[in-house]
Amino acid sequence: MAKLTSEQDFKKEITKGDFKRIYLLYGDEKYLVKHYTNTLVNKITGKKTNTMDYLKLGSGASLEEICSACEQIPIFSPYKCVLVTDYDIDGLSESDFKELDNYCRDISPSTVLIFSMPTLVSDSKKNGKLKRFAGTAEKAGIVAEFLKKGDIALEKQLMTWAEKAGCTLTPVNASQIVSMCGTDMTLLRNELHKLTAYANGAEITKEMIEALCVKNTETKIFALSDCMMQGDFRGAYQQLGQLFEQNEKPEIILSALGSVYIDMYRMRTASESGKTVTEAAADFKYGKRDFILKRANANAKKYSTAALRNALDILLQTDIKMKSTRAESRILLETLITRLMLAVREDL
Repeated sequence: MAKLTSEQDFKKEITKGDFKRIYLLYGDEKYLVKHYTNTLVNKITGKKTNTMDYLKLGSGASLEEICSACEQIPIFSPYKCVLVTDYDIDGLSESDFKELDNYCRDISPSTVLIFSMPTLVSDSKKNGKLKRFAGTAEKAGIVAEFLKKGDIALEKQLMTWAEKAGCTLTPVNASQIVSMCGTDMTLLRNELHKLTAYANGAEITKEMIEALCVKNTETKIFALSDCMMQGDFRGAYQQLGQLFEQNEKPEIILSALGSVYIDMYRMRTASESGKTVTEAAADFKYGKRDFILKRANANAKKYSTAALRNALDILLQTDIKMKSTRAESRILLETLITRLMLAVREDL
């Protein structure tokens, strides 16, 4: 039938009411996978789902259970709806995969079989069975892959949610929420629920966002790196302390901090080659996250090329020590911050 990657296309498809025999819903944006799985099931079964014609199976379901459920004849509804969630198709043996694949090629017209992956992260690079199964599902029904939304689309979504809740959210403040909280739609939805409840029909302000929203790791690392760029030792150690208090993994802190310096070095080499931020973003495949390089370009001006290379060497040494010694991670990171802040004092 079709493979859909557009949210709007999938909406139109299920609105028709011409249900296909099989659906496969997966993708990186788990919020959308879960949301449209529920939408599809409700559309097929009606608001009052009866247990006779609807069956939900989990990741531990056997092939026999799935096939047996699909063979049952609907009693009170036009379709027998069978939902299988987080089924690890990539983890099936080759023989089990072939059995599932062959069965799904000839499902009863009175059955709608839905495979939904609302939490499962499939290792398609390992053996590619999900990709192969998608080919079969596409012929018998609909394959919907929900991709991560860009920042602008997320900002519009936040404004739409706010409006439905009777609140006002400006584009600038929507951008601030995405910047602080990241791009995970489940988290953004939860944060907006909190904000709309607090705003109670009024405008969601910058002050509300600052006070109520939980900053993601990347935002916290940016705050830490900002203190370092400004030579604010106290602020840097306070930010690091907050990260540890919130149980952020030392490896994640080191990786994210390393990315800040890698971004700066990339912009330095790009600038020395006569390239713009836009060209560098394209070369290094930053996509819609080119704002990171704009930030890095401004910060890189505080460092000489030699100082940036020294900083990267310091980060590498810390990474090796963290992985190969029993030294306390917090001490390693505190030492790292001191050494990196001193690196900026190299001759410019």
